Amino acid sequence: MKILIAAVLFLISPFLMAASTTKVVVGELELEYCHITGYRQEVLCGEYSVYEDRVAQQGREIDILFAVVPATAIEKQADPLVFFAGGPGQGARDLAVFVTLALQEIHENRDIILIDQRGMGSSHPLICEQDDEDFLLLNDVELARLNRENLQRCLLELDADVTKYTQDLANEDIHDILQALGYDRVNLYGGSWGTRSALLYTHQFPEQVRSVILDGSAPLENKVPLYANADAERALQALFRDCENDSHCQASFPALEQDFNQVLEAFGEDGYEVTLNDANSGEVTTFLLTRNSFVNAIRAILYSPQISRLIPIIIDQAKVKDFRALTGVLAALGGDSSIANGTQLSILCAEDYVRMSRQEITAESNKGFVGNAFIDIFANACSVWPQAPLPEIYSQDLSSQVPTLILSGAIDPVTPERWGNRMAELMTNSLHLVAANTGHNVAPMGCAPELMAQFVNQASVDDIDGSCLDELSRPSFFIDTNGPTPAPDSSNDLR
Repeated sequence: MKILIAAVLFLISPFLMAASTTKVVVGELELEYCHITGYRQEVLCGEYSVYEDRVAQQGREIDILFAVVPATAIEKQADPLVFFAGGPGQGARDLAVFVTLALQEIHENRDIILIDQRGMGSSHPLICEQDDEDFLLLNDVELARLNRENLQRCLLELDADVTKYTQDLANEDIHDILQALGYDRVNLYGGSWGTRSALLYTHQFPEQVRSVILDGSAPLENKVPLYANADAERALQALFRDCENDSHCQASFPALEQDFNQVLEAFGEDGYEVTLNDANSGEVTTFLLTRNSFVNAIRAILYSPQISRLIPIIIDQAKVKDFRALTGVLAALGGDSSIANGTQLSILCAEDYVRMSRQEITAESNKGFVGNAFIDIFANACSVWPQAPLPEIYSQDLSSQVPTLILSGAIDPVTPERWGNRMAELMTNSLHLVAANTGHNVAPMGCAPELMAQFVNQASVDDIDGSCLDELSRPSFFIDTNGPTPAPDSSNDLR
């Protein structure tokens, strides 16, 4: 059977079978059949060596790992979909499950290309490890100092010039790989920070890009994390309004916003020393919970519309200094261990944080419950992390007429509708669809996979009807630990 399949592929695709049935030549590159986490079938894996210093073209070389997920149909289109992961810092191959969750319609007749860009995933990742036990009883000032020391130690240990890992350089690697694979025209999907990557790539290589999907937009104006406070506040206010309009939630938590404000005020400067059973190990654990760590946790929980429906319980318990629900939810979320935190700093410190003025930071810190708790993490880290000069592309006109489908979730706490609107101004041949009852990343939700497939197939926004996204409803609230209440009225809408 494998021989038959190999013969068919030889006749109708650019895949040329090598002498071994475990290897395939695609374009100029020899790939191997392999398995990647999150995807059941075999895919084709390869690596491509590049100079860390792309300008000098000498010195340290790094291997960029990638995977080609072959289209499921035998007769397929020649232009694949290239997946740009978020973070920044996520490896695309680590998100292979997204092919099944959101890209299955596109995948039917197009290859999906997953490239771990330089410094991420398995491509020479820049990761600074830390022992969480060292942080358990530290206050905010002590924690910031230990984080700086940890990063400085990490810089000495990394085999890398961390100033060579900006997004524009990573895009040049990706372009080289796609050219070597023989893909003259490609379609792009970017999610979250991946929308910035895709925006820059479209400007850098406009002749190669056939169409673009931007899901949760991060245009240049969205200087991460400058607006995290205001965008999280908007999402939290939407949750408060939803609770007021939900009879079960309102009856159980009649003064939710007031309770939340009282919880924040009660933290004071010292926070609480909390002792409870670790949600994962069951061992008794004592840690210091400060206001900053609490609001950052609430902000993180808002990313998921489903899990955020536990926030009323978290607030209700916090009133009596009970944080079991909070720690349980955070354990379920697990943190994002797939993020290469060093590469994240190489990008954000050089490309976004450097463009923020003190006046902007002060003004934005007054626009929500997070205050400066989130941005201070990056201010602290960027104070010790070496930064590349701001890439020239950030001073260029990034407008484009490439067909672009823009997706936004109205209750997204980090890349809401306003940033999709700005992206639509840049991408002049675009359609911006807003899913009123969805949060961060719309692509896996409801009819979005079919809409994306229609768009990519025709490389045009003509005749795309996004009204089916209005059929999505917001998840029900948990009013206790027994589970969610009956589904709310789907007519609730922010727009």
